[in-house]
Amino acid sequence: MRALCLAILSLAVAAPAFAADCTNDVLAAFAKQRASKAFRVEFSQPTVEGEVHMTIDYMPPNRMLQTVTSPAMPGEQQTMLVGDRAFAGTSGAFEELLPQFTQSIVAEANQAMFAQPNGLGNFECLGPAKLDGQDFVAYRTADKAPANADHAKAMARTIYVDPVTGLPAFNIVANLTEGAKPLLKVKYSYPTDIDIVAPTNAPVQKLR
Repeated sequence: MRALCLAILSLAVAAPAFAADCTNDVLAAFAKQRASKAFRVEFSQPTVEGEVHMTIDYMPPNRMLQTVTSPAMPGEQQTMLVGDRAFAGTSGAFEELLPQFTQSIVAEANQAMFAQPNGLGNFECLGPAKLDGQDFVAYRTADKAPANADHAKAMARTIYVDPVTGLPAFNIVANLTEGAKPLLKVKYSYPTDIDIVAPTNAPVQKLR
């Protein structure tokens, strides 16, 4: 599921061709996110078994809690990182992972909390925009398809930034048709009550 998250967040979109390059504004918003005390990433993805919902809480510099729910899985499937220790479990019943499995979780958490995002593309300024009844500043990758191409099939990524905080709020990938349903809708939020604490007395994972 961690690989699913990274693959979805790095979805390729149309090549950019824009009048005003606002890429630095988008990168600045994500840099501010990485500097925050905690942030949450949420998205859903349809599968053959039903809709999978993923929530990932980050507490820089080294804490992360990922929760995945799916009709195909019993309870909440969770992965936690606290320092150099990682845990996995179902609905709060954790076991501590062995070091060889912890390394990849540490690397993925570090990528999310410290690295500039890859694969977002370049952005043009859309200006003030509304989404879900809220006011944002929007930035979008632009289609560079030939004039005779089917623009209804062209994909674009739109980043919505809170104009007050300067923090990213949504990351949406959809085709350019008016009212098209998003292929991906990632929500970012910044709860003040995120607290990721290592479980006590968690047994060490046994190789099966």
